[in-house]
Amino acid sequence: MSKLILAILLVVPAIPSIAQSEMQKTDSAGKTYLDVKVLVLDYDPIVAQEGGLRLHAVCGWSDPQTLAKGYMDDIRKASGGYVRYRVVDWRDIDEFPTKDDGFAYTSDTYMACHRGKAKWHDPDADNYHAKMVKFDIPKRVEAGEIDEVWMFGAPYFGWFESCMAGTSAYYINGTPLTDVKCAKVFAVMGFNYERGVGEMLEDLGHRTEAAMSHIYGGWEANKLDTPWARWAAYEKEAPGKAACGSVHYAPNSESDYDWGNKRIVTSSCDDWLNYPNLTGKTREVSSDEWGGGDIRKHHVWWFTHLPKAPGRTDGKLNNWWDYVIDMNAYEESRK
Repeated sequence: MSKLILAILLVVPAIPSIAQSEMQKTDSAGKTYLDVKVLVLDYDPIVAQEGGLRLHAVCGWSDPQTLAKGYMDDIRKASGGYVRYRVVDWRDIDEFPTKDDGFAYTSDTYMACHRGKAKWHDPDADNYHAKMVKFDIPKRVEAGEIDEVWMFGAPYFGWFESCMAGTSAYYINGTPLTDVKCAKVFAVMGFNYERGVGEMLEDLGHRTEAAMSHIYGGWEANKLDTPWARWAAYEKEAPGKAACGSVHYAPNSESDYDWGNKRIVTSSCDDWLNYPNLTGKTREVSSDEWGGGDIRKHHVWWFTHLPKAPGRTDGKLNNWWDYVIDMNAYEESRK
């Protein structure tokens, strides 16, 4: 090698290593997608004194299997086929979960509380760590067998809507489980079968808000200083600058959960479907856009507008689904 070539090689800056995603796959049509492998822990105990029915049926609540399918279908559609959940292990667990202080309901004590004949146990917090050990979760995550955990349960089972586990875990709407010894981080979703798919989407919505806030170094609704903040802008906090809003606030909302507000505001929501090639185009919108107040329809609309383009802008991914779902693949997610 000549001295000139060697000198050039010495001064050329090193190219940063590109993260490799274990989730990213290509389908038969050549389309890239995330293959998200899920372990489901369905805490739905049999209530013997009620004819041997499971708790969700005794209380007239939703079937967890139906909820899971609706949620997976909604996210696949909203992400343009990019996020494809796959349940690789579904456990129907015939017991009540144990809380941090060792307490666990029985069918009799739970139904007494449900019917107002006794008080709910306090403190409510669930023992996540017992589940990590019982189901060998960290080992399975590190081996690539599963990517995240969904827990289905009833009111007062004591878990977060979502939290992250692993030694590098951070806040995604629940206390980070940093004492779970796992080299990878992973999400643990807490779903309530008393509720519907809309509330499951809300859980992921808050996880999205927290993940994007982590990526962009914070988030204040009235400070439009990052692409994320501008995307999530709504009229109440950013007059004249409404875009897609937040989970609780549609572009025109005046209070939390005000998804049915009929007032008309100007929004750039459609322009964000072109991100990062924004044009500044706006139009008038109202709740007719996102289902007139229906929680599930609003959240599907909201997720549909989440940027999902290839490449990077100012060092950040243009596909924000990767930050929400594929949390181990990118350096900025692991900080």
